[in-house]
Amino acid sequence: MTSQDISVSYAKTVYGQKEIDAVVKCLQEGTQMGKYAREFEAKIAALFDKKHCLYVNSGSSALYIGMEAFGFKMGSEVITPALTFSTTVGCIVKNGLVPVFVDVGVSDYCIDVTKIEEMISDKTVAIVAPNLMGNLCEWDKIAAIAKKYNLKVIEDSADTLGATLNGKSSGTWSDMSITSFYGSHIINCAGNGGALCINDDEQLRKSKLLRSWGRSSSIFDEKSEAIENRFNVDIDGIKYDAKFVFETIGYNLEGSEIGAAFGLKQLEDLEHNIETRRKNYQTQTNFFKKYEEFFTLPQETANCRTGWLAFPIIIKDSAPFERRDFQIYLEKRNIQTRVVFTGNITRQPGYKNLEMRKAASLDNSDNIMRGGVLLACHHGLNGEMIAHMHNTIEEFLKTKI
Repeated sequence: MTSQDISVSYAKTVYGQKEIDAVVKCLQEGTQMGKYAREFEAKIAALFDKKHCLYVNSGSSALYIGMEAFGFKMGSEVITPALTFSTTVGCIVKNGLVPVFVDVGVSDYCIDVTKIEEMISDKTVAIVAPNLMGNLCEWDKIAAIAKKYNLKVIEDSADTLGATLNGKSSGTWSDMSITSFYGSHIINCAGNGGALCINDDEQLRKSKLLRSWGRSSSIFDEKSEAIENRFNVDIDGIKYDAKFVFETIGYNLEGSEIGAAFGLKQLEDLEHNIETRRKNYQTQTNFFKKYEEFFTLPQETANCRTGWLAFPIIIKDSAPFERRDFQIYLEKRNIQTRVVFTGNITRQPGYKNLEMRKAASLDNSDNIMRGGVLLACHHGLNGEMIAHMHNTIEEFLKTKI
């Protein structure tokens, strides 16, 4: 195989015959959300050290309905980093809340916890932060600040699963954690899926209603067909079927039973996937250490164990080349690249005119927006792919130095 035949995707869905068999079995048994979804929810809840998990169709949906279920007063403020993903902020705005932006660290891609307190006001109700690229925020420190000011903590862990901080689940310190099973992530549910994980019973009830059209029967899961659960309600004195009692304005955001069957098989390989991603992350680090005059390397949070979504680098302003040239050179040689999601989201066209507050400096988010690049470190990589990536980067650098 020549280098021209090798393609390196920035992310990849990895699955095999056992996932295919699980999907076929589910198709034969029934596709309505049921036993596979419940088993999947229980296992995801345990990974986040939470009492409950609600399986939905995406991590973004989990953020939207999870935030709504808190019932924050409109106009309240939520602190969040400027370097982020769109729906981490979208769930704030769509619920009538005001984002308050702080910066991230120089190269850890996580909210700078030292900048949070200075932005807290009497309107602040929560802190929402992503484990961006899979690196963990300093959740123990965030939780301490939240406790001091009576704020809710929401962990957006779309980019990683099964990660630990100080030997504990990343969800240990949150009021709500969400994750995503999108195709590029450490496990997936046949391409899509998400979950929110919580301890509060009432918040679970609200979230279930929001997930499933707002109808009362949804809180009973598979028992929604039971006579005692269906025909024990009335609307304005009219005896009615709970299957069509709508007690709130909801959505249709249910996860797929087929996806859950697929995801359960993926979970069997979670530990292997984490270890493989960590190994690939270290291989990338070792390679780029030779070129630190041009690139700023990622810094993993202390006492964190995680599977990185991708390998982020920052092209230094002093480098004799620009990001665009670097990306195009790699892309022409079948090596996918990405920028680091939103960069400073307050500069994005759909967000720059929102009602917001922001810190005086968002320099690190701006620097990552200028020079940040994502490369592969997923568990679908092999030695040939990594060699092709590194050889190509070295070829590029030889044309510039």
